[in-house]
Amino acid sequence: MFAVYKIVGKFVTYPGVLVTLFWLLSLWALVRKRPKRFVIFTFVVGLVIYVSSMGITSYILSKLIAVEDSEDRGEFIVVLGGGVDVFENRVELGKHTTRRIVKALELYKKHPRKIVVTGGVVTKGIPEANVMAQVLVELGVNPSDILVERNARNTAENARYTFELIGNRPITLVTSVTHMRRALKLFKEKFDRVYHVSADLPVDFRNSYLDYVPTGEGCYTFGTLTHELIGLLKEELSTRLRLSRGF
Repeated sequence: MFAVYKIVGKFVTYPGVLVTLFWLLSLWALVRKRPKRFVIFTFVVGLVIYVSSMGITSYILSKLIAVEDSEDRGEFIVVLGGGVDVFENRVELGKHTTRRIVKALELYKKHPRKIVVTGGVVTKGIPEANVMAQVLVELGVNPSDILVERNARNTAENARYTFELIGNRPITLVTSVTHMRRALKLFKEKFDRVYHVSADLPVDFRNSYLDYVPTGEGCYTFGTLTHELIGLLKEELSTRLRLSRGF
């Protein structure tokens, strides 16, 4: 009974409620003999929302992106910002950035060395690298071991400005596992030796009934994964374009 309650609940809350509405509209149109194209359109829209917000879909997509961790042999730990949350006058690390900071701290405790935190201001507010550095100090990292890069607004700039800050030194890159493949591609264009350790798991997939119904978390994860896939495609096209021009 509990499982039935949970499943029904997923179809009356976002995004499942959209699936319910589109499929009810499709059924209504079918019964009322509305144009066949309208019946098909509403059904397909509901199906697309359903598929894109299932955990199993994100799990399959994550297989295309996830990379295995390497050894941690970098002279510097480089942590990429993943956003900060701002509410009124309060600022704190976002979920992705928090996990990256925790992983960087874990590596630092095993082998103390300099930590580069990189991330600027994307829209408005304060550089996320400032917040990352503050949290690391509060967690016990020596302030002299933290290098702050506060200008980068995207992954390519993370790589560029980090290179300008420390030069071509061996680094251990820390970012989210879904972001790692694209980050590695960009950092390897600047650095000769890039080791990498992911800060989290690709997706939360338990192969339970909740992984086969639409959920808000599934919708969010699908958006993150497709963002990275599009980013990888863009970087690949940019690389091919540069090569074709002889750069």
